[in-house]
Amino acid sequence: MDLRQLEYFVAVADHKSITKGAAALYVSQPTVSQQITALERELGKPLFERHTNGVTLTDAGQTLLTYALRILQNVADAREEILGSQGRDATVRIGVLPTLTRSILPSLIKHYQTSRPDFHIDVTEASTQTLVKQVISGDLQMALLDLPLSDPLLHVEKLWSEELILIASPDFHLPDQSLQLTELKNQPFITMEAGYGLRDALFRLTQPFGYNPNITLELTSLGAIIGFVRQGFGISLVARRTVQLEIATGEIRALTLHTPIYRDIGVIWRNQRQLSAAALAFAKYLRNQFQNNENEW
Repeated sequence: MDLRQLEYFVAVADHKSITKGAAALYVSQPTVSQQITALERELGKPLFERHTNGVTLTDAGQTLLTYALRILQNVADAREEILGSQGRDATVRIGVLPTLTRSILPSLIKHYQTSRPDFHIDVTEASTQTLVKQVISGDLQMALLDLPLSDPLLHVEKLWSEELILIASPDFHLPDQSLQLTELKNQPFITMEAGYGLRDALFRLTQPFGYNPNITLELTSLGAIIGFVRQGFGISLVARRTVQLEIATGEIRALTLHTPIYRDIGVIWRNQRQLSAAALAFAKYLRNQFQNNENEW
């Protein structure tokens, strides 16, 4: 029995599927299947009951899961303590939505490092779906992303709410007065590709009015969205804080909606796996900042 086998086993148990567990770890399905089989052969008992639509833990599998999570956590704790004793800086692996790296995350990190100069952070930009997978697999310690999100494997904590606005080019053929969402039914929308929270927020916005947005472009970066909106290809739903400069310089304009729109941003980490001391300290900092000083950000 080795650590890699335990990581494969936990991933399969988490996802109730060998295929999905392998995908979460970016490993081939045959590799995971072979290692699970080898683990079962070594222990002399089946760990999973195989079904046509996935797997479920046996009693032996449930017992192993309890110990496997403890072992993997102990290894992570040992690694952190040993590296710390060698004078290595505290590093946190955090995932974040691309829209948050444009403004708020750099400010948060810079502010935190004024009191914690030993603090280092590895930042991964990705879609909401990818961030969730990487936190569950252990590739990331935590992630900042949009809510709502419900997963029994995750601790989910709201940090702040931010206003979403619709943007267009200065000469786009929509009036400046207050708009009803029903007036936008046939307008061309530019948004993020599937898996990103802004796209989901757009659908949640329009569906209560009986339509899905007419999406003409699906992109992977806020910069690309702003570029196409600026040239008049369509309108887009974005966080106000991320386009304040472009609005101030007149490159784009904010459309006035009859009812303001907001989304929640939160932090997630994996249940049953204790965060490192550095990650816990940063999570506490985030919580305190947005409980006490949300308007400053």
